[in-house]
Amino acid sequence: MKNIIASLLLASSALVSVNASDPVMIGRRGCGYAVENTAEAYSEGARRGFTMMEAHVRATADSVFVTSHDGKTDRLGGHMKIAASTIADLRSETYSQQRDSATYSGSTICTVGEFLDICKEKGVAPLLHLKTFSKDTKDCGHLSPLVGLIREKGMEGSCVILTSEPDYIEYLMATHPDIRLQYQADAKWQEMFEWSTARGLDVQIRADLVDADCVRRYHDAGVKVNVWTVNTPDEYSRLSNLGVDYMVTDYLSPESIADL
Repeated sequence: MKNIIASLLLASSALVSVNASDPVMIGRRGCGYAVENTAEAYSEGARRGFTMMEAHVRATADSVFVTSHDGKTDRLGGHMKIAASTIADLRSETYSQQRDSATYSGSTICTVGEFLDICKEKGVAPLLHLKTFSKDTKDCGHLSPLVGLIREKGMEGSCVILTSEPDYIEYLMATHPDIRLQYQADAKWQEMFEWSTARGLDVQIRADLVDADCVRRYHDAGVKVNVWTVNTPDEYSRLSNLGVDYMVTDYLSPESIADL
């Protein structure tokens, strides 16, 4: 797909309204041009012009925040459970991943601190996508140390925390009201509409669930809409014309969108 993105973008340019919005393109797990959620993915995403990048957040057995979508490393060639392993253990693994027609290898696990350092150096806003830290979502013990790390890195002004857990939202709003939040609503967006808009929460919704009425309702309530994952020019055009505010993508970097 990557090899034909440029031509497809040009072919679909006529579909984009001249009055279309200009959504912020968020590099998914960094970007699609390296092993996901690694320093290489974040550095490459910044190089390709993303001004915001997503990183999934988990905690190790010795309470180090790392960037990983899965709770285990086996999908990337490892063999460890993150919550049961120390950062030193995890550092011993080397990861590889096939993405589209390319294979990337030689990466190691990245800490959230390292991710924030890359974002700060490159002028990129971090989107920290929290995975659940325990089965009891009312256990919010990891959240204040995570906010402390964000502050330590001087990123509290630009960092956004994204979570699907209302308990995490309520805790963060009560204890760290200055931290920007997004609520991952997805299929629950109608059920949770009043709850999220009453709190002024921007929302993230899976792209196929978003239509004009959805975007209008949130915008009328004064909040923004983030959609995931948008990897085709047709979906970019459709959602841009609807006026969404953010798009999470692997490959549609700002430099390629500029051709539209």
